[in-house]
Amino acid sequence: MKRHILVSISLLFLLLAGCSKDDNPNDNEDSEYYFQFKADGTDLDYKFGDDQVNLTGSYGYDESTGYALNIGGIKNIFESGKNTLTIFVGDTGGILEGVNYSNIPGEGDDYPDFSFLMGYYNSEGTLFIAGGAGDNPMFGLYKPAFVKFSEIAESAISGTFSGTLLWYDSSGGTNVLMDSVVISEGKFNVPAY
Repeated sequence: MKRHILVSISLLFLLLAGCSKDDNPNDNEDSEYYFQFKADGTDLDYKFGDDQVNLTGSYGYDESTGYALNIGGIKNIFESGKNTLTIFVGDTGGILEGVNYSNIPGEGDDYPDFSFLMGYYNSEGTLFIAGGAGDNPMFGLYKPAFVKFSEIAESAISGTFSGTLLWYDSSGGTNVLMDSVVISEGKFNVPAY
């Protein structure tokens, strides 16, 4: 349940960051920004919108949590809780370029010591997630997910991602696995704010 709250907060942060920006750095169809992936083999391409900032990234430092990098691709910010994929990585030592981060220790090049979350709202509004947190990697609860940042710059953040994300129903007080989705061939180049 705690993971659902963290994913929801990340999604809210991305939505607010997109809504608060008045100017769009690229108002044409041939944008340099992109957010593409496959969900169970179906190609999804979230285009950088003319009237919305729906692709976004941020990288910062907080004394209590360390470094955090948050990436989001939202098909349409006016359709809350649908067609959205977010990635949150937090590590006290910083986030590095070229490192394959995973939510499960030993699966990638590195396991963040604070948090790894990947959340995907499909077109029906169902939330699929993969997570891990520092000393509590959630063995058995989630499948491996990965993100590699190829560039972390002031103007843009780019990289690749993949993983198997799970939908749990926890309304009855326990986690009941309902379904899964395989995210593959994910790549992004999003503006940094």
